[in-house]
Amino acid sequence: MKSSIFLKIFFSFWLTQAIFLGIALVNADRPDERFVARWRSLTADALKLWDSGAVEFLDNQQPRQAVNYLHQLEKTTDMQLYWVDQNGRELYGGKVPQKQKGLAQQVLQAGEPQFMMGPEVNFVGQIASGADGTRYALVLRSEHGRGPFPFRRTRGDFIRHLLLPILISGFVCFWLARYLTSPIVKLRTATQQLANGDLGARAKQTRRNDEISELVFDFNRMAGRIESLVSSQRQLIADISHELRSPLARLTVALALARQRANQESSKALDRIELETERLNDMIGNLLMLARMETGSPVTERVEVNVADLLKEVAGDADFEARSRNCSVRLGEADECNIKGSPGLLRSAFENVVRNAVRYTAEGTAVEIDLHCASEDGTASAVVTVRDHGPGVPESEIANLFRPFYRLDASRERETGGTGLGLAITDRAVRLHGGKVAAQNAPEGGLIVRITLPASQVLVPAS
Repeated sequence: MKSSIFLKIFFSFWLTQAIFLGIALVNADRPDERFVARWRSLTADALKLWDSGAVEFLDNQQPRQAVNYLHQLEKTTDMQLYWVDQNGRELYGGKVPQKQKGLAQQVLQAGEPQFMMGPEVNFVGQIASGADGTRYALVLRSEHGRGPFPFRRTRGDFIRHLLLPILISGFVCFWLARYLTSPIVKLRTATQQLANGDLGARAKQTRRNDEISELVFDFNRMAGRIESLVSSQRQLIADISHELRSPLARLTVALALARQRANQESSKALDRIELETERLNDMIGNLLMLARMETGSPVTERVEVNVADLLKEVAGDADFEARSRNCSVRLGEADECNIKGSPGLLRSAFENVVRNAVRYTAEGTAVEIDLHCASEDGTASAVVTVRDHGPGVPESEIANLFRPFYRLDASRERETGGTGLGLAITDRAVRLHGGKVAAQNAPEGGLIVRITLPASQVLVPAS
């Protein structure tokens, strides 16, 4: 799975923001020791005052007023109070829970304030003495975030305070990541179009004034320069080819006239001139075909082509030519399937590969052609494999086989009449039909060329 730069930027920014926010909230929720000490002192003083006030009512024989006094404190402070005496009698708070009663006993034994800190609730106990020497313990139960002396938030408060900043930072990080990567995505799309042969592809220029906008501008300028150079090259090839046709035609006429007045001695020279003229004529024809293909729109007709029938014709013609080299062309497995395209271009693509194989296969061997058609996941394809039994090609040179005018061995190409255009034409013709062509050396020797084309219909699936 590919990793998106947008997701990398978005999640890295968002995670960083979330971590910073979490650290800030945790630190804000965790007071230092000085604050805790001050909180304890204030709470202990307040409880001392409240306990002494309630004890004063008891000294004046006013127990009901003492209870009302503590009840009013509870309402005012939004905390729970429990009051017991040294004998364990529960004077206020109803049935005192065991935890609060235990803290009260600690206060009475220690004679000083006691604190019990919990994750959600804090307990504080304070002691006071009556006029008759009886000691009383007042215990306060305070939930975090409530009461007059809160210093910790509850878990719900923490989540609420953290969620909103994370959502806001997520929106900001999303917008920032989109802002940074949007022109890069458009630039990548234009690059893919340019690589696929659409020389008119350009990236949309942004209104931004930064390095990315400059990159887009430079890319468009580069693409324009490439389009201009390639178009000039194609036009030059086409113009030269057309211009060569006229003197070549005159040369052919002159050759015919010369044959009428030729004697036996000059006949061999004229035969050689005729051979070279035919080669030159073939090369010009291939150049014109290649120039038309490079324009990107040579497929003017698209009809249903039976690949097996087309390969039978190509194999028959090539086998006739191969007999002069004491070799043959054999069509092996041939599944029935159709390709929607140009019969002429497809025939030219297959012929160039087969004739190239015939040219280099060893004497007494056969060029093998196979056709496999299959349909998988709703996509049908036709795979044509052509194998010879020649010397093969060095691995470092395989990638260059489909370049125009490429020759592995220039002297050998001249002997066999090759121009280095056949496989280039095959490559262009196959790509114009949405397919691909590749070559590899066979393990037992020889070269294998595999042509893969999208099939419009598979009549007989591959076995």
